[in-house]
Amino acid sequence: RSVRLVTPSPDQIAGLLHERDGVPADLAERAARLAQSHIGMARRLATDTEAMARRERTIEIALDVVTLSDAMRAAATLARVAADDAAALAEQVDTREREEVLRGLGVAPGAAVPAALRVQVRQLEELQKRRATRQLRDGIDRILTDLLSLHRDVLLTSLDAGRPLVNAEVADRVSERAERVPVELTLDVISAIEHARERIARNVTPQFVLEALFATQIAGAVRSAREGVA
Repeated sequence: RSVRLVTPSPDQIAGLLHERDGVPADLAERAARLAQSHIGMARRLATDTEAMARRERTIEIALDVVTLSDAMRAAATLARVAADDAAALAEQVDTREREEVLRGLGVAPGAAVPAALRVQVRQLEELQKRRATRQLRDGIDRILTDLLSLHRDVLLTSLDAGRPLVNAEVADRVSERAERVPVELTLDVISAIEHARERIARNVTPQFVLEALFATQIAGAVRSAREGVA
């Protein structure tokens, strides 16, 4: 007998955040919408102001890319945003994990680790280092997912689809971009973002992936402008 998994709607996630975690209804709705039905990310956006601020910055940076130099700066900045996000997550988890391991080994808080126990602590640190690398790539993928939501909003607006926007807070800028950018270019950018996510999964250097993505976007815009003039 097969089990059918159903993705919860943003309204359902918002209700859960409001009722279970005491998140104000308007913030719960916004976090659930921006997380695109990812419960863990919705909770983080709703309860971590820095995580919400980093997401807002990602969208603002993407909307400000006009020239190739903008594109290269955006790639470098977003790579740092992802690194900051991964570091914030690691700090929360690693500190608690280290404390639990030391407590389990009988080491009092603040006390030096006995030589006989240092191997276990080094093993934990190596595990945390490998996890930090994965978290950085996960952070880049989250940024790419956010960029995908932005350009899908632009596409829906261009097509006058009448669908609610994920990034409703920047609806005016989405509309402006939809008026200025041809649908074909928006589709090309969406395809480039999906390709970038595949490259991240194959362990390509994150900043190279972001640079290639934004360079593709700028090249498409230039080509579209030339065709429009012609």
